[in-house]
Amino acid sequence: MKTLFRILFISSLMVLFVVGCTDKFEEINEDPNNAVSVESGYILTYAQKSLIDNLRDEWFGGRGTQLLCQHWSQRNYPDEDRYAIRTTTINNAWRAFYRTIMNLDKIIELNTNEATKNDALASGPNEHQIAVAKIMKVWIMNIITDTWGNVPYTEAFLANANRQPKFDSQQDIYTAMIEELKEAATLIDPANGDLTIGDIIYGGDVAKWEKFANSLRLRIALRMSKRNAAPLAEVAALPASSFFTSNDDNAVFKYLTASPNQGPIYEAFFVSARNDFTITKPFVELLAGRNDALNGKTNPFAGIFDPRLAIWSYPTSGANYIGMPYGMDDAQTKAYAPNCPDYSANPSIVHTPDFGYALMDYAEVCFIMSEVNSWDQTWYQNGIRASMEFWGVANADITAYLAAVPAANQENVLTQKHIALYMQPEQAWFEWRRTGFPKTLINPGEITHVSGGNNIIFTPLEGNAIPRRMWYPVEEQGVNKENYTAAVEAQGPDALSTRVWWDVQ
Repeated sequence: MKTLFRILFISSLMVLFVVGCTDKFEEINEDPNNAVSVESGYILTYAQKSLIDNLRDEWFGGRGTQLLCQHWSQRNYPDEDRYAIRTTTINNAWRAFYRTIMNLDKIIELNTNEATKNDALASGPNEHQIAVAKIMKVWIMNIITDTWGNVPYTEAFLANANRQPKFDSQQDIYTAMIEELKEAATLIDPANGDLTIGDIIYGGDVAKWEKFANSLRLRIALRMSKRNAAPLAEVAALPASSFFTSNDDNAVFKYLTASPNQGPIYEAFFVSARNDFTITKPFVELLAGRNDALNGKTNPFAGIFDPRLAIWSYPTSGANYIGMPYGMDDAQTKAYAPNCPDYSANPSIVHTPDFGYALMDYAEVCFIMSEVNSWDQTWYQNGIRASMEFWGVANADITAYLAAVPAANQENVLTQKHIALYMQPEQAWFEWRRTGFPKTLINPGEITHVSGGNNIIFTPLEGNAIPRRMWYPVEEQGVNKENYTAAVEAQGPDALSTRVWWDVQ
């Protein structure tokens, strides 16, 4: 974990590995008497941290995917709850994600190039560094394409240095991601040694990275399975030991307690003093086992209290847990906010400075296996248990919950998966788009709250349905207009309602 502190000393050097403004950028900045050299392991540290910093922050995460999956609402200025997502949020996330992939590509280059690969051995075996960089690259590329659809891929990175890359089809990107993960897994042989520097997620344990590669491949293959089922059949046929087999295998980036390496949610609440977010009413009602009487929706776990709610929130009215009605206007939201949890005064575990953010976990693997095996009961229960154990629920409470919860079927498995994806909001949103579950989300036109005897209807500021994607960045429309236009023509209007390739009805 000490390597995380090195980020401050190397982050200024990362500009050497991102897109420049001139073809002679490297030449201009080269000092022949004092060559700049950064160990590849520290580039990995920087890449891992910058990914989570920008994915799960108060912007793309807090004002984006946390709202789209309806785990969170805002306590004030709730325009994003109503889908008026800021262009700066989209632009900054796009830029940060691609910049980080270019750093991962730099790791691959340093471990491949004959002139640098021997020096790179200081951070671990070349092939293992290449494999880890590929796995991380696929993980964030999967999020990029699932967020926007057709995006730059084959022409976007260091090997091509194309400042106006074409947008690849999502179908081609998915095919390439599957192959990259297969290649990465074959590069890993634990007998050849672990990474020695820079890996915050697994501490260099390449056997766990191999499991991560296969588990991520399982996620991706399932998501594309309505379009092409062959990759799912292929990966699901691997031995169960190829995937995560317990929470010990979870891919988690854990922050530190001291500045500047505290987690992004802690930074938002307690450094930037942005007390803007709280848990939503739909999510609280789902966890508390209450039906949505306003819209006639039945909670599949009605009457069963989920003990994870007591970890993620706290009662604000006697013993009653209350969430923020989703999608109200600013005045309505501010008026209701005092009824809801105030995490700046009563922080939950996710607000701690050293919270560990999951990239993927064993619970998700269990729910995938349940789905792949016709809603298998054992995998379903294993998934619930794994999620609860990960969050620290007492064993007696887990046993009681499993005894009460209804049997596995499509709705129950996928709704439990939505719950287990708390703090992986982009995945919860993607899975809702793929499956339509949970059914408890508030849709535009439905009643979100009753005030003074009057129904408050959820009325978006943009679009008329829960978004199926985000808009492309405005910047991309300006600097890469020809390829942007071609992507829109191929995929459909640059609108929140346009479905990506795998998102079929």
